Amino acid sequence: MHILIIEDDEFNQIVLHDMIKLQFPHVTLTVLASAVEALQLEPFEFDLVLTDIDMQTIDGFMLYDKLRNERHYKGPIIAVTALAVEGDREKILMHGFDDYISKPLSATILQQKLIPWIESH
Repeated sequence: MHILIIEDDEFNQIVLHDMIKLQFPHVTLTVLASAVEALQLEPFEFDLVLTDIDMQTIDGFMLYDKLRNERHYKGPIIAVTALAVEGDREKILMHGFDDYISKPLSATILQQKLIPWIESH
């Protein structure tokens, strides 16, 4: 399984990468700092995308739309975000994201959220 992580904060990149690698050492990870970088990848061959929502230039919502509509990406896209105000989770899921993980990250919750996607692959 190959997972793409899109996160503009370097500390969060490291935390997310290391948490996933500790729990799922067989998974291949690619970490990018922006949605712009992600959209420039050719070919775009990932089994799962984890993306921050609040990013510069192209936010997570715009990235989702571009991946689905322009790149025709059919794999799961999960929001990993600090947006945790009441209604944010619902807004993200209503937009079409396959799941939502809030920051600060919890290793237990991250594992619970990723297991179904990794095991089904």
